[in-house]
Amino acid sequence: MKRQTFILIATAVMAACDPSTPHQQEMETQKNKAEIIEITTFYLNQGVTPKDFEESARAMQRGFLEKQYGFIKRTLTVSQDSIWTDIVFWKDQQSAEKTMQLSETSEIVTPFMEKIDFNSVKMTLTRPVILE
Repeated sequence: MKRQTFILIATAVMAACDPSTPHQQEMETQKNKAEIIEITTFYLNQGVTPKDFEESARAMQRGFLEKQYGFIKRTLTVSQDSIWTDIVFWKDQQSAEKTMQLSETSEIVTPFMEKIDFNSVKMTLTRPVILE
């Protein structure tokens, strides 16, 4: 009898701690809900290969971006006509703006930024309407 009681209690505790429970999923969704999405399009500087740029982008993301408060996720794409689109999801606008300021003096960000043709940069901060 004691063993059955222990098993029932253990099962209940495990279910409560399971991240797949509805309450936990809701908490994760709220924690990762983006209020601001930063969309930046640009071309690379002449002579920069997509492979070199991708390596710089990954290094910058791991070494700088992922460590910033409010960062949720990032998607980097390139079109057939070589237009790069960097999409960064932020918890709030203050986090996005503070990170932009910090990036200006970050040694980790510099190799990434040096590969971008700044005359081609177009950046927009947008608010998601449908985000699934």
